[in-house]
Amino acid sequence: MKKIISVLLTLALVLSLVPAVFAADEPTFSMSTDKETAGAGDTVTLTVSFSNNGAMLEIGGLNFEIIYDEEAYTFVSATPAKAYRPYFAPSKKGTSVGNGKLAVGGIIWTTSDYPIELEDGELATYTFKANDVAAGSASFKLDVKELNTHGTTPTPISNKTENSELTIPVTGGSVTPKGYSVSIPETKSVTTGETVEIPITISGKDYNAYSVCIRYYTDVLELQNNAVNNEGFRLSEEKYTDADYRPGSKITLVRYGDTAQPGKALSLTFTAKAQGTTDVTILRARVDERANSISFNAPDATITNKTTAVTVSGYTVSLPDDFTRTDTAGTVIMEGGNLTFVPKDPNYNYTVTVTVGGSEATTVSPDENGIYTVANVTGNVVVSDTKTPKTFTVALGDDTSGDPTATYQTNYTFKLTPADGFAYKMAVTIGGKVYTGFAPEVNDDGTTTYTIPGADITGEIVINSNKQVKPLETYKVTFAGTGAGDATGENTVQEKADYTFTVNKKDGFEYTVTATMGGKDATITEGADNTYTIANVTGDLVITIEKKSTLTMEVAVSEYVQMDNKTVFLVTVTGTPEEGKAYAYDGNVMYKTTAYGANAYSWLVIVAKGQEFTADTAKANITEASATAEEMAPSCDVNETKTVDINDAQLVYDIYSGKYGDFEKVTVKKFLCADVNSDKIVNSTDAVAVVKASE
Repeated sequence: MKKIISVLLTLALVLSLVPAVFAADEPTFSMSTDKETAGAGDTVTLTVSFSNNGAMLEIGGLNFEIIYDEEAYTFVSATPAKAYRPYFAPSKKGTSVGNGKLAVGGIIWTTSDYPIELEDGELATYTFKANDVAAGSASFKLDVKELNTHGTTPTPISNKTENSELTIPVTGGSVTPKGYSVSIPETKSVTTGETVEIPITISGKDYNAYSVCIRYYTDVLELQNNAVNNEGFRLSEEKYTDADYRPGSKITLVRYGDTAQPGKALSLTFTAKAQGTTDVTILRARVDERANSISFNAPDATITNKTTAVTVSGYTVSLPDDFTRTDTAGTVIMEGGNLTFVPKDPNYNYTVTVTVGGSEATTVSPDENGIYTVANVTGNVVVSDTKTPKTFTVALGDDTSGDPTATYQTNYTFKLTPADGFAYKMAVTIGGKVYTGFAPEVNDDGTTTYTIPGADITGEIVINSNKQVKPLETYKVTFAGTGAGDATGENTVQEKADYTFTVNKKDGFEYTVTATMGGKDATITEGADNTYTIANVTGDLVITIEKKSTLTMEVAVSEYVQMDNKTVFLVTVTGTPEEGKAYAYDGNVMYKTTAYGANAYSWLVIVAKGQEFTADTAKANITEASATAEEMAPSCDVNETKTVDINDAQLVYDIYSGKYGDFEKVTVKKFLCADVNSDKIVNSTDAVAVVKASE
């Protein structure tokens, strides 16, 4: 009973004060600072004050924020002016306000039994530290979100602010202005099922590389961009759920390569999945030019507009992949519209049912032109179908056998059993049109099986074997292997004739000779004077000659990078030099590259394009020097900054694109580091590997 009486008395007191609340002057909030400018590393203190409380001694709730430029300043601490106020809890909030700014604020919440007497004077002080940035203006803004009376039913109190925005420039920073900014549009409108394009614009000077991270929500939008790796570009996506349990996704876009001009860098295309509002937001961005890739990491770019607000409207159309709309494109339709569609593939028999706004399903039949129609749409449309593939007749040719019918999407095979002394030239028509996509497979018994993929069976099949008397064939001879250049022989041979060739064996090498005839292993007979013979040739010959050095030190050369008029060769030496010595090429101590083998040493040689450069040429320039070889392990830190980022990928790209014609700006070591996957060649796969490592 005492508690009830107390509540009634409190309510009566609050009601008695309401007219005085609005009769008194509006409470005033203000903000002041201890500095007009700040140098890098200086602290700035902001003070939030309160005045004109009047008769309103009991406050039930207060919420205010300070919006600040996070690039120019770092939030340090917040301190209440009255330590005895236990409900006063200023803190840094995680809510993004825009343009790289965050909010901090003080929140006072009281119970019905414990109001706060908010006195005139200081409420709290906020300390910030000036960052080492390029000189420029930076603003602070005070925003009072709410001020309520105390009681069981709090009432908003009208208030005002003075000196609500202060500008405190940062001076004397050592950081050079970045020169790049990134933005996306402020708003976009789209109907459900349609696509919306979000262009990403880079402003400033010419650039070579960028990395942009963007967030969107997957309950409303679906990304349509193909997330595959192309040379110089990569799109990766990470699904997540935010603090409000809303499904979202973070996209990371990476580009490196040739110089690009400011303007639209690329566009993201989304499909609107459902009606509602959502947003696409840039979380971070980095942009840089080629000149910095050798020794520096890419800097952050300024985000001038970070969020695109997207509005989605219209009725959804759920159409199976089997059909294409003829009234319009997309997955949305306006109220009262007629939905029309046709099958993508006419080689099926279809049964189609439709629901509109959750209504009972009805069967829809096509008109004489094969068009299905749902008239006067008044709700979301769902189309369903079942289908069965069509079957067609098959006309077989001379000496062929197979089933008399073929079914769409089921592979069809037929067999040719050749007669002795005859040749065949298989010809096929499907639906009256010439067809060449049948695949032959020669069987061990001399027959040939042909396969027509099921996807191509779209009409009546006619097979003509074109049987003719068979003339003698002329077969091609191909030499392959490391010793192919040491072979001498004709490049053709007549059917059923014997073929003889010579291997000009060189000292210091062991030779192994094998051959295939018509794709199958062939028998080779070795004769005198390094001659070899294959008897009764019945197919194309591929003769493989492998040679292996018998020397203790093995030297190998391979094309490493192509330039306009030059070729960079990789020279590798495998062996063990004398104790206290290392292999040297033309007086330069070679690098011990463990990626190419436990005892492998490497160097790079630039020669004119077309000039012969062999292992023997390289071996003549290799000596043992009294030195210790520097060991190199595979690494994505190509520019040796001890950090892997997009500039390492840019340097790899520039190396394999021939931007550097010598080793003056980019050393032999950095050239060797560019082969990050250790395949003895620098190409786009190395750049993609660097990008993956940087993520």
